Amino acid sequence: MKNNVGELVGGAVGTAVSATGTALQTSEVLQIISLVITIIGGLLTILMALLNWWKNAKKDGKIDKEEIQEGIQIIQDGLENLKDKPKEDKEEKK
Repeated sequence: MKNNVGELVGGAVGTAVSATGTALQTSEVLQIISLVITIIGGLLTILMALLNWWKNAKKDGKIDKEEIQEGIQIIQDGLENLKDKPKEDKEEKK
C-alpha cells in the first residue's frame, strides 16, 4: 500500500503542477487544451497505480478481500485528487 500511496502522491503533485500551468495560461484555447492534458495525466496516474497494485496482489496467485479494499482505496484517492483540481484552479484564478 505504501508504494501505491507514493505513486498517487507523486501523480497528484504532477497533476497540481499541470493544473497550475493551466490556470496561468493566457489564452482560453490553451487553458482548455492544458486542462484536458491534466485530466489525462491524472487518469494515467490512477491507471499506473492500479497496474502496480494488480501485479503485487497477484503474486500469491489470488486476490483477497483486503487487497480488493486496497485497490478500491487507490481508485477513490485518485478520483478525489482529480475532482479537487478544477476547484483549486478556480481559486487560483481569483
